[in-house]
Amino acid sequence: MKTKQKKWLLILCILCILLIVGIAAFFLLRDKDNGLALDDNATIGIMPGVDIAQRQAELQEQLDEGMIAFSINTNPVFESGSSEGNLLLENPENNAKLIVVEIYVDETGELIYKSKAIPAGSYIEKARLDKVLEPGEYAATAYFNAYREEDQSYIGRSGAAITITVLS
Repeated sequence: MKTKQKKWLLILCILCILLIVGIAAFFLLRDKDNGLALDDNATIGIMPGVDIAQRQAELQEQLDEGMIAFSINTNPVFESGSSEGNLLLENPENNAKLIVVEIYVDETGELIYKSKAIPAGSYIEKARLDKVLEPGEYAATAYFNAYREEDQSYIGRSGAAITITVLS
C-alpha cells in the first residue's frame, strides 16, 4: 500500500509541475501585439528647417516655468495658537515667479494660513496663522501656488508636508 501512495504522490507532483510549466509558458508566449507599433512612415531625426538652439531654448523655458522652487520650515513652532511661528517661507531669487502659500490641516482640510504674493528673492520668517489652533501637533500640507510675474496668471502648484506644533 505504501508503494501505491508513493506512486500517486509522484504522479500528482508531476501533474502539478506540468501545470506550473504550462501556465508559465502561456504568459511568456502569449500574443505580444498589445504594445504600440512603430509607424513605418516615421523618419528618425529632426525635421528640416528646425532651429535646434531655438527649440532647446523654448523647451528650457517651458521646463523653467513648470518648476516651482521654494523653501519652508517643515516643523514650525508656535508658542500659542495666536502667536507668530517660524514658518520660514522662501521664494528663491532664481524662481522668477510669484508664489502664494496656503497651509491646510490634513485631518480636516481646513485652510489655516494664506500668504499674499511673495516675490522672487523674498522670504517670510515669521507669521501668524489665520486660524487659532489648540495646543498640539498638526499634520499639514503647505501648497505653493505659482504665478507669472508679468501678468500674474496661474502656472501651477507644488506642496510639502509639514508638522505644525502649538505649545500652549
